[in-house]
Amino acid sequence: MAHALFPTSDVREAERLQDETAAARDLMRASPSSGLRGARDIRDALRRARLGGTLDPEQLVAVSDTVRAAEHLFADVRPYPPLAGRARFARPPSDVAGAIENAIGSTGEVLDRASIRLGSLRADLRAAQARLQQRLDGLVRSPDLARLLQDPIVTQRGGRYVVPVKAEHRGAVKGIVHDQSASGQTVFIEPLEIMEANNVLREAELAERAEVQRILDELSRRVERSADDLDAVLQALAGLDLAIAKALYADALEASRPALNAEGILDLVDARHPLLVEQGNVVGIDAELGGEFRVLVITGPNTGGKTVTLKTIGLLTLMAACGLAIPAAPNSRVPVLRRIFADIGDEQSIAQSLSTFSSHLRNVVATLAGAERGDLALLDEIGAGTDPDEGAALAMAVLETLLERGVLVAATTHYPELKAFALSTPGVRNASMEFDSETLRPTFRLHVGLPGASNAFAIAERLGLDRAVLGRADTHLGELHRSLERTLREAERQRTELAAALEEARVAAADASDATTEAEREAERVRDEARRALRRAHAEADELLLQARRALRQAEDARDRAAKRNLVDDARAALAEAESARAASTGSAPAPRTSIPIAIGSPVLVEGVAEPGTLLAIDDRGLADVAAGALRLRVPASQLRPAPGGREQSSPIRSERPVVHGSAPSVPLQLDLRGARAEEALAVLDRYLNDAAVAGVERLRIVHGKGTGALRTAIRAALAQHPLVRAHEPAGQSEGGDGATIVRL
Repeated sequence: MAHALFPTSDVREAERLQDETAAARDLMRASPSSGLRGARDIRDALRRARLGGTLDPEQLVAVSDTVRAAEHLFADVRPYPPLAGRARFARPPSDVAGAIENAIGSTGEVLDRASIRLGSLRADLRAAQARLQQRLDGLVRSPDLARLLQDPIVTQRGGRYVVPVKAEHRGAVKGIVHDQSASGQTVFIEPLEIMEANNVLREAELAERAEVQRILDELSRRVERSADDLDAVLQALAGLDLAIAKALYADALEASRPALNAEGILDLVDARHPLLVEQGNVVGIDAELGGEFRVLVITGPNTGGKTVTLKTIGLLTLMAACGLAIPAAPNSRVPVLRRIFADIGDEQSIAQSLSTFSSHLRNVVATLAGAERGDLALLDEIGAGTDPDEGAALAMAVLETLLERGVLVAATTHYPELKAFALSTPGVRNASMEFDSETLRPTFRLHVGLPGASNAFAIAERLGLDRAVLGRADTHLGELHRSLERTLREAERQRTELAAALEEARVAAADASDATTEAEREAERVRDEARRALRRAHAEADELLLQARRALRQAEDARDRAAKRNLVDDARAALAEAESARAASTGSAPAPRTSIPIAIGSPVLVEGVAEPGTLLAIDDRGLADVAAGALRLRVPASQLRPAPGGREQSSPIRSERPVVHGSAPSVPLQLDLRGARAEEALAVLDRYLNDAAVAGVERLRIVHGKGTGALRTAIRAALAQHPLVRAHEPAGQSEGGDGATIVRL
């Protein structure tokens, strides 16, 4: 398929081929091991199977390997539509490959499992071989026969086992003579004793061979029935292999995909001839054609690269039309043309009576006979090999004709008349190969716009021609020619200086751009750091303000609680005094009471309350806390008396609740300790729990925040040991999560 590769003249087909190559390059980058993986050329095997022939094991293994390789490769290319299209109609016959793999080993031997009968026959064959070998070993070790043998060994002749008998004792051994040695000293005899065993072994071998042949024929018929599918698989594999080969070649050349067009626009940037790329360092050329001009006249010194430029233009155009990436810059444009006509090199032939001029002219005639719009003509040394004036005139006529037809033309010449023709003819442009006048060597760079000098004298001097000869040659030059050459050399010098200045300006601009970019990056980095520092400062200030607000709120809460507690205590004391005064004013003297102290936990009666209660605590101001059913009372201790039937003296009731001192008639259900130090927080927590217990609150929420976890750990440790706390647990997500703790008293 690679040998049949031919450039297309259809832009869409060329783009499709380029898509395949690009997809194959992507595939090889993603999976370098992708490829045929053991696929073989099985066309001969398929032809033999179609003719009814039996394939040998090696051919069958090749078919199986090809099917498996196709399965793997088709799976690899599935994510790449341009390549998957190649395998769209290919159906690898996996059942055929499986049958072959089951019957034939990787080295080509037919396996015992190929059929039940083959396994049985081979078992019989091995048994027959063992029995025969046992008989032969006994026969060779027999004293009667051992003295008659040349060597105590067993060998084969004609597929039958024999023993080597000395020629003089041949009559002493009854049997069939199958062979004798070259010297005649030894005859190989099949003894009668083993003849029957040999016959059995031979029959087993023939049966085994027939079964193997039957298996191979059966597999061959399966291949025959799948021949069409295998042909499609082979075609798909060949197409994919070609696409992968294009991709590998593109990577080897460091090539890129060209931009194709049907308008006849050629614009090659840093184009390199593939053969020169393979040799190593190569100078790229910039060539353009088909835009403002359709004919390019290339001049310059010999050995300067004019012919290589023509070949590069033609070869890269053909490569692009074949779907190959080209060794040029990615922004290169290449036209898809109908035909390319080329007259390059010297085809003079003594046998065909062709001179240099006639060989060139024959190609020019063929070009003029067929070239039309949409074609490219490459003409090397056009009009050379004859009288310069006539050759130049003929060359100008050919170029004018091709220009009128709209043919793209690239031609090389040394004729000054053609240089002038290019300067004065619309649609024709001069180009020259650069020549370094200091080193007297070509640089192989192409410059479009100016004609080039031939520099024949400079090259001749570099190659060693005598200066005296060069001096004489100079005297024979016409003044017009010398003036033109001087003008061209001066133009080339100025162009070189201008190019150097432009390059320096470009480098300076690039350096300035790099410096500007670096400065912008540095300024942006400084701005980013300043913004981050400002955000950090704002965050720290916000945190400080938050902590200050929390501390202020806690101080205000503590102040309010202390004020409320003092007012309530004063009110209760005043109320108690008023009640005592009222009782005294009624004149009903209270019954004298026993001043027996009442123990905490003892049953008591409270004045004005019918239901007896239990004494919970008495604070230092003489106020008692009493639980009476669902009520919790705080009354002066003087209003208490032992309940009837109480045993406060002998065995007072002991309460499981801890003793609580102080009073707190109103306690919030949440305590916020965020921002406080651990010691301060624990002191506030203890007072809060005491007040909550006095107020009869059962469920509290302590807010400590997450932070580093130190405050949370200290608070939970204190809660675990506090006598008023029945249980505590982390708050739910709706109540603050791990930043708060729920306490049950």
